[in-house]
Amino acid sequence: MDSMFLNRLGVAFLLSGVGVWVCYAAGAAFVPHTAPAKPAFSLPGLENKPIAPFMAHADVERGDALVHQVCTSCHAVNDGASDGVGPNLAGVAGRQIAGLSGYSYSQSLKGQHGHVWSDQALSDWLTSPSRFAPGTRMSLVGLHDPAQRADIIAYLHTLGDADAPAPAPEPKVTP
Repeated sequence: MDSMFLNRLGVAFLLSGVGVWVCYAAGAAFVPHTAPAKPAFSLPGLENKPIAPFMAHADVERGDALVHQVCTSCHAVNDGASDGVGPNLAGVAGRQIAGLSGYSYSQSLKGQHGHVWSDQALSDWLTSPSRFAPGTRMSLVGLHDPAQRADIIAYLHTLGDADAPAPAPEPKVTP
């Protein structure tokens, strides 16, 4: 190899790097880094629906199977078990959001502190955790079938302290 070839190769890499940097700088100048206030489109089935009609037909055994299929890789479900990647789900129904002492919640869930995990809140969370609490660390994309969410919520009511009061029924939504 002669020095002329190496010079051309060096200039090619240098110009490629400068070209990439210019494109990045131009894109950053014209495209904002923030999410738009209103999405340009919405995928069907992702809107929050009242869960109360589905809770009337919820099956605890199907919920048990779904929880063990979807949730237990990150969450413990036994009362008194230590937290996994996510907090222990025993007693979650009716508990305050981000209210489990000793677990380090994300800032987005800490912002929900004071609210309760009602049936509707659990359903909205399971529909899309990232939409319920933007910036959450939970990696679940979401469960779009309201019947599956109702089954899971019914099973979550069976976990933890049996004397804990169930969340108040959700108000009926009239069209």
